[in-house]
Amino acid sequence: MILILATFAVYRLATDLAWETGPFKLYAALRGFAMVHFPEWVAEGVTCPICLSFWIALPLLWYGPLEWLAVAGAAAFLARMEHDG
Repeated sequence: MILILATFAVYRLATDLAWETGPFKLYAALRGFAMVHFPEWVAEGVTCPICLSFWIALPLLWYGPLEWLAVAGAAAFLARMEHDG
């Protein structure tokens, strides 16, 4: 059950950070900051929920690498399902 909740939490945060403006336009400001102050590959990564889900799920590593990749993969799958319709 914890992995399912973690998957949806990672999915929600990754899609919010990548696509939404966020509260007080915070997510948009973070994306803009990354685009100006970091290399291009970082700027591309902060607009990709699949990329973000990989890094957001990283703190779950204490469960183990398999769970980390499972949660990141499931969140990426959900993001692709939403994007591809």
